[in-house]
Amino acid sequence: MRKSHPQHSQHPKQFRGGEKKVMKKSLSLLVAIAMVFSMFATVAAAATDTQSKYNELKKAGVFRGTGDGSAALENEMTRAEFAGIIARLTGVTSSGTAKFNDVPSSHWASKDIAAVAEAGYMEGTGNNNFAPSKNVTLQELIKVAVTIVGLEIDEDATVDGKAGAWAQPYIAAAIAAGLIQPLGDYTVNATRGDLVDVTYEVYQVLQNIAKVTGYEVVSATKVVVSFSDGGKVEVELDEPLKLGKNTITVTYNDREYKVEVEFEATAATAKQVGAKTIEVAFNKAIDDSKVKFAVKNGIISRDVAKVTVSDDKKKAIVELTTRLQNGDSVVTISGIEANNIEAKFQAEDERVTQLKFKSDKLALQSLTDFTKAKVGFQVLNQFGEETTLAYSPNFVVSKAGATASAANGVLTVTATNTNPFYLNEQVMITGYLSVSTYVVTFSETLSVGQPSQIDSIEFKGVYHDDNKQLNTSSKFEDFYVLIEAKDQYGNKLKATDVQNGVLYSVTNPMIFQIKGIVDNKGPNKDQVAIQLADPVYALGYDGTNTIRIQSYSGKTFTYDVQVPKAATVAKIALSAPNQVVASNDDSVKIPFVAEDQNGNRITKYSELKDKLEVLPSPLAGSTFALKEDYVTKEAYLELTLPNNLNVQYALPVYLSVRIKNSAEVASVQFNIEKAWTPESISGLKDVASDLAVNATVSIEPKHVVVKDNYGRDKELKDLFPNYKVVIEPVDNTWDVIAVKADPTDALKSNNELTFDGDKITFEGKVKGSERVKVQLVNTAENKVVYSYEGFIFNVVDKSNIADYTVDDIPKMSNKANREVELKVYGKRSNSTTVQLPKDEYSVTATSGLTYDENTGKLSANGINGGFDNNGELKAKVVVTIKATSQTIEKEVVISKADLVPTTIELKDSGNLKGSNGVIKGPQGDVANLATVFQALKIKDQFGFEMNGANPDEVNGAASQFNATVSITDEDDANKSMVVTNNGKSADTVTIAGVEKGDSYTVVFTSKASGVSITVKVVAES
Repeated sequence: MRKSHPQHSQHPKQFRGGEKKVMKKSLSLLVAIAMVFSMFATVAAAATDTQSKYNELKKAGVFRGTGDGSAALENEMTRAEFAGIIARLTGVTSSGTAKFNDVPSSHWASKDIAAVAEAGYMEGTGNNNFAPSKNVTLQELIKVAVTIVGLEIDEDATVDGKAGAWAQPYIAAAIAAGLIQPLGDYTVNATRGDLVDVTYEVYQVLQNIAKVTGYEVVSATKVVVSFSDGGKVEVELDEPLKLGKNTITVTYNDREYKVEVEFEATAATAKQVGAKTIEVAFNKAIDDSKVKFAVKNGIISRDVAKVTVSDDKKKAIVELTTRLQNGDSVVTISGIEANNIEAKFQAEDERVTQLKFKSDKLALQSLTDFTKAKVGFQVLNQFGEETTLAYSPNFVVSKAGATASAANGVLTVTATNTNPFYLNEQVMITGYLSVSTYVVTFSETLSVGQPSQIDSIEFKGVYHDDNKQLNTSSKFEDFYVLIEAKDQYGNKLKATDVQNGVLYSVTNPMIFQIKGIVDNKGPNKDQVAIQLADPVYALGYDGTNTIRIQSYSGKTFTYDVQVPKAATVAKIALSAPNQVVASNDDSVKIPFVAEDQNGNRITKYSELKDKLEVLPSPLAGSTFALKEDYVTKEAYLELTLPNNLNVQYALPVYLSVRIKNSAEVASVQFNIEKAWTPESISGLKDVASDLAVNATVSIEPKHVVVKDNYGRDKELKDLFPNYKVVIEPVDNTWDVIAVKADPTDALKSNNELTFDGDKITFEGKVKGSERVKVQLVNTAENKVVYSYEGFIFNVVDKSNIADYTVDDIPKMSNKANREVELKVYGKRSNSTTVQLPKDEYSVTATSGLTYDENTGKLSANGINGGFDNNGELKAKVVVTIKATSQTIEKEVVISKADLVPTTIELKDSGNLKGSNGVIKGPQGDVANLATVFQALKIKDQFGFEMNGANPDEVNGAASQFNATVSITDEDDANKSMVVTNNGKSADTVTIAGVEKGDSYTVVFTSKASGVSITVKVVAES
């Protein structure tokens, strides 16, 4: 096998039969070849530095010297020696030996001759001979050099000098390129010196071919290879890299390279760099299109708000929604490797460390009042950020009679009329911040300077809270141009300072106007912004409108805002409902697609309500309307069916929607079928079929799978009281299992499900199998509609159990109402398990842990001593299997830690329905955050739902959560909602002016643990 070596071009193609090949080489290649052949034009000059060239080639391993170690530049060289030099120069090799008659396999140069012959660099002398001992001629040297560097030739070319017919095309190509002077005889032998000069120039050309200089593993399937000419190639691999060394193939500039790549598993380290920020560093570049981050701070999972990956893909900044608290923490990274990567770090509580003035100047309030001067200040945490903690600095001023007051990050120093400020006066300001258990002091000398004035304004772009795009139909007041204004001291200015210090205007008030300059805008609600306003007359003018701001000092700042033409509804299409519509369905959504003039879909209700006309439904008693999904704010078409619609045959319905001010009408026709009825039971779901003797299992309405006559799933609870489910043995005799009576209701039929919350409990009596029939019964007619007979209970006794096992016991709390069920199982030979009845085993526990035989639960309530420095103690639970006397020991950790929220879910509460991040309900209920809070299912670190009314669970009360409400104009179309006590305790936050269809977003955050949940709240009625 021949090892490929990067060549300057492909091997020369051979052309026969008179076909001519025109030379087409680049200038750079011609220059390179000119270097190769320059020795032929001035042999004497080239020979003067031949020794140094030889030395370099010998060092590179191309030449090896003669027997006595000398260069012997005057000597001639055999074809065998020449083959060795060419093989070493180009790097070609062969796994075999030469195939020429006169080169036996034992010949010292056999492999080199084979390699150069296979590569096409040298040929035989005829009759399959190579003539290894024959000296190399000048024409042979020319041909090999031309072949290596890839000069294309004309097969029919000839030369005047003496040369073999085979050599003349190569010599002619060199002459035609102006690379050599014609010679009288090319058949003379070449000396070693000639060969050194030619080889050296070819060596230089080959060295100019791009080489692999490095690589970067982006992922297991992506590698970026770098080359000596500055180029890079990104290689997507079909097979992922394996740990350790890998060889990959990369093509660059029409050349193929084999690159050895070292692949190591991705590792990461993490450190806290801000109150809510973590820096994650990787040992190599990552694929940021797939990576995901999860953060656990102590026992609390923190929500990730934003991730920023560095340009080199080796670092990520992870920003959280809430600040970190002191404790062992971990960042879990997924999407990079097959297994998750963990980076542990020690988080610390945020603390105030510094008060920093924003300038070294106390700016006079005005040049007519020298009694007041101001300076901005920041209170920073240990990470150099503005702190999120509450603080109240105390300031002391060195100037006699002066007083200091602070508000909104600005210190105002007021001097007396008798001792006013003067320019460049030095004023020392000292003070302290008392924070929790420590004090931060500060002292700085400032000089009195000119009044603050606007020095620069930087425009940051157009902003909308919901990332809407500005166009001619926009509500302009919802759009802002964010700016950053600074005074001559580098202080950032608030909206009031800007408003009072500039004149502003627009070049075309027919497009939009300026309403004013406001604070607290932008993604983080911390930027100054220019609020836009509707144009002077009607909406609809598009184009460029330039905002012009001129400071009182004469500086002018401009910003161009592009307002494109708004999209209009140009096309609409209706489709038939995706499922059967039955006459007793309440309503049905009609699928539709609306598009603008550019073919983009329009889905928002606000963008369609005034542009579509829904034509009345021809079905008497029905309504057809365009409605709004209050959660997504998207539009949907809904046909509400009349009550008591009773059809015996398919009833066709024809519905239409028209684009206003247009002839475009979309219609759809479909059938309303006869009423649906519950028709069958297709099985039981999530019901254990295996149980031990004396063990029990219950079936509830949620376990029964009901289908209607159209094959649609129906909830059994929605069929009560017109239908019920009765479960009986197929053979009409309870042989293996029995129905347990309900001790709370002696009159109840214990094998029937008749209301939501009902259940049937079965107990295993003897070993064996019992097939049951699950019957759907029409209660009015007392008629079985359908009987499902595919469910079998299998009851096992001690003889069927091969082994026993006990579930691990989770960490327990010593607080009340935190009992943990002890689950003991028998394992069958087929690996299935059955939960044992409580009388089949006994339980003992240590360290004050107790076990209730009636409930089967463990309790740590009342354990008050024996805890270690971490507030934990270890206890043992020993389970003894009565049938075998086998003992199974489990260790349990008991904690005395305060109960704190760790996970929050949504649930139904009163009139409120909570699921999938949304709480819906009447406007009166959603207006009170304390009521909304009841729809949160808050669990502590032990997995129990918290009841804030209990003393140990007070951290789960609304008063122990802060609630921050966000309202956009889209949420509150009439701008009627007003929030009181926003950001304070959830039990004190109220929202006035809530109307039907209004919505808002609220973030509930635990004061104790920092865990939070973001909820969309919708007033449905």
